[in-house]
Amino acid sequence: MSKRTARSLRACLWISALVLCCISAAMLVEANKPKAGDQRLVDDPTVTGSVVGMRWCGAALWCR
Repeated sequence: MSKRTARSLRACLWISALVLCCISAAMLVEANKPKAGDQRLVDDPTVTGSVVGMRWCGAALWCR
């Protein structure tokens, strides 16, 4: 294999790796965008980790 063929093969591999990384990054950004249906979960304490919205039920049997 000549030097020119090896260089062009290496360049093609670098370009394909760069394209693959860009596609993966774009998919990651798209996956992290909030969807329109997720807005109802904003005040959900199990999603937000907030304790403010939780109900207090005391010593009731159904709370255990």
